[in-house]
Amino acid sequence: MTDFKTRLIALIEAAVPELQGRVQAGAVDARTPTPFAVFTVPEETPVRTLHGIAGYVTTFEVAVCDGRYAAAEQLKHRIIAALEGAGFEGRRSYLRSSATEYYADGDLHGITLTFRII
Repeated sequence: MTDFKTRLIALIEAAVPELQGRVQAGAVDARTPTPFAVFTVPEETPVRTLHGIAGYVTTFEVAVCDGRYAAAEQLKHRIIAALEGAGFEGRRSYLRSSATEYYADGDLHGITLTFRII
């Protein structure tokens, strides 16, 4: 059995080879070269039954950053293609939403993708 973090990084790096070694959990510092990706797991909601917790619905986010907007958009579409419907321990991930931001202090274009594993 592969843990979530290992599986997620492997899927992203296989789909986007230029992110090899550039996918991190949590945050990056200002000196991190672009492109890069960061992921977080902001929510795990239990699925309750009369007999207890039957499992979890997991929400995770992948943020991609690049110095050019067009490059960030390409990363976005490649990551969506890799993660939409991907299996995680018998469950599948599905894109829920995306948001685009510009970070003026670092001249970075960022796109955050929110997925749900159900």
